[in-house]
Amino acid sequence: MSAVDRIRTFLETRPTDRFGLYALALELRKAGRDDEALEVFVRLLEHHPGSGAGHYQHGLLLLDRGEVEAARAAWREGITMLASFDDPEARRSAAEIQGALRDLEP
Repeated sequence: MSAVDRIRTFLETRPTDRFGLYALALELRKAGRDDEALEVFVRLLEHHPGSGAGHYQHGLLLLDRGEVEAARAAWREGITMLASFDDPEARRSAAEIQGALRDLEP
């Protein structure tokens, strides 16, 4: 059984599990299944808007696909969402995303 299959089995009983969705999206990317990974990142962020790593990886996937403006928009939305969470992880993730946005500036 592949890692993707194992995670999908786990998610059958916990369909909105933050770490399960994140792991599935990463495994799908690793397998070259970017369309599916994108769908899972969207689902992850719908259920867990405070997932800084999810926001970062979502934008990175879009960027890797050549969708620069979509990546910018996803990262900006991530920063906005993370601003409503007052914890060190959210601040650290927002700073990482801001750095990624700066790297896209001409």
